[in-house]
Amino acid sequence: MKIYRYIQNYKVQILEESFVLNDENTLVNTAKISFYDINNNLIDTKKYGVVDLDNIYNKILNKESIDVSKCYIKNFSLDQYRKKNNLSPKEKVDLLNFTAIDSIFESEKVIDFSLANFVGEKVNFSNTHFGLGNLSFLKSEFGNFPVLFKGTSYSEGNNIFQYAKFNNGNVNFDNATFENGNLSFVNTYFGDGNTSFKNIHFGNGDVSFAFSTFNKGNISFDKSIFNGDEISFSKVDFGTGKVDFRRVVFGDGDIDFEEVSLAKKNKVVFRRANFGSSSVSFRDAHLEGCSVDFEEAEFKNGKLNFFKFTAQSISLNHCFLNCNIDMRIDDCHTIDISQSIVHNIIDFNPGLTKMNIHELNLSGVRNMGDIFIAWDDNHVLDLISNQKSTTLHEKAEQFRLLKEEFRDTGRYLDEDVAYVYFKRYELMSDYELAKEKGIVALILFMPNFLFQRLVFDKVGLYATNPFRVLFSIVVVNFIFSLIYTMFYSASNMLTCMDNSVGIFEKILGNLYFSAITFFTVGYGDCSPLGFFKILAPLEGFVGVFLMSYFTVAFVRKILR
Repeated sequence: MKIYRYIQNYKVQILEESFVLNDENTLVNTAKISFYDINNNLIDTKKYGVVDLDNIYNKILNKESIDVSKCYIKNFSLDQYRKKNNLSPKEKVDLLNFTAIDSIFESEKVIDFSLANFVGEKVNFSNTHFGLGNLSFLKSEFGNFPVLFKGTSYSEGNNIFQYAKFNNGNVNFDNATFENGNLSFVNTYFGDGNTSFKNIHFGNGDVSFAFSTFNKGNISFDKSIFNGDEISFSKVDFGTGKVDFRRVVFGDGDIDFEEVSLAKKNKVVFRRANFGSSSVSFRDAHLEGCSVDFEEAEFKNGKLNFFKFTAQSISLNHCFLNCNIDMRIDDCHTIDISQSIVHNIIDFNPGLTKMNIHELNLSGVRNMGDIFIAWDDNHVLDLISNQKSTTLHEKAEQFRLLKEEFRDTGRYLDEDVAYVYFKRYELMSDYELAKEKGIVALILFMPNFLFQRLVFDKVGLYATNPFRVLFSIVVVNFIFSLIYTMFYSASNMLTCMDNSVGIFEKILGNLYFSAITFFTVGYGDCSPLGFFKILAPLEGFVGVFLMSYFTVAFVRKILR
């Protein structure tokens, strides 16, 4: 019997005809049930056997197996069972091998399985529909066997599994459908078996797994849809199994993963998940030694919060990030945002957090928002240079990205440092490329490489430091004057200075000639002779070059 996912309502008609349940059981009445969609169009009509509650209660009392598959059960209540048999309201009731496949439960108040103790070898509610009324499995306990709620559907009442205990069997809610009622698994215990909530439509009600505990089994919410205003996994202990939220649609409600925990060396996957326009919070989550993977996820307007977050790695690569991301974490070895599109703000400024990060991968990021990160406070050089999976070219592009970000937000000192490392890594990348092409290409590239390293980098830090250029000008002047002094002779001399003068006067005279040559003053009172006729024009060229370099660096500073 198929229970349709998009049933909006149904109508029940009790017929005065028997219903053959199986070879041993024939029920007195039949329920004819018509199912309608959201537009009140008839989907299907099915017949079910009408179960007498007293018959079920007697089987419970006599410890008999219970099978109400393909039946219509109204007003089932373990609370009423306790009252009828003078039991304590808090006494657990054993249900042996409870089976309700393709059945329908409804109640004027509550479908009550609270404090049920499911024993035997199985529990199977597959493809059952819980209709009118709230549903309660409050403090129910399930034995060490498979528990099947696969394909179940639920009407608009609230559904409570609070304080329920699923022991070591697998738990399966795959393909279930919840309407607009709230769903609570608060403080629920899941044992060592796998827990599957795949392809579930959670409807428009709130969903809470807060304070729940999972153990060794894997947990999957693959392809499920949440549309409620509040989705809470707050303070959940996910145990040691893998946690899978792949392709989940979270809607526009607030999503709370605050203070969740997971065993070391484990993984939480949100790959290709779709997050809505509200808040997604992992604040104070303790996932030490674990990885969190959001690859190809999409975030709309809202906020993604990792404040005081702890994990081994966070992967936001190939994501569409249209939300404000608070990345002020406490401890995370690797943060990967590569190939993502940033439309809003990513905040890395430490503030009150430790910000202990080893690697930050920004390669291929298209930044149409703002990345708030500080060169010194965030140790940006280490974050990028520590990367083991990126090439020199990719590292250079990341420094370029940050250089542009620093410029756009007015952090010019950080921009200068980022630009210097961009040019350095770009040069190293070109060197490696020439090296790969062979010895001839490397030899041809070496003059360019040495010139950039010596002149552009060492002399002026790629025109970011005019004072360094000015210092280099002074040093070069002294070097040339020293050369003039060392090689001064009868054939290599200056017309303004006799060869017989003392060493001190000779040094001052050479320093004077070096200065007027370097700065291209050209008073005409002093001319070089011999080898100095070659050296002096060379110094003049160096002077023009360095003065131009100084002008560029100085103007670049003051025009900001």
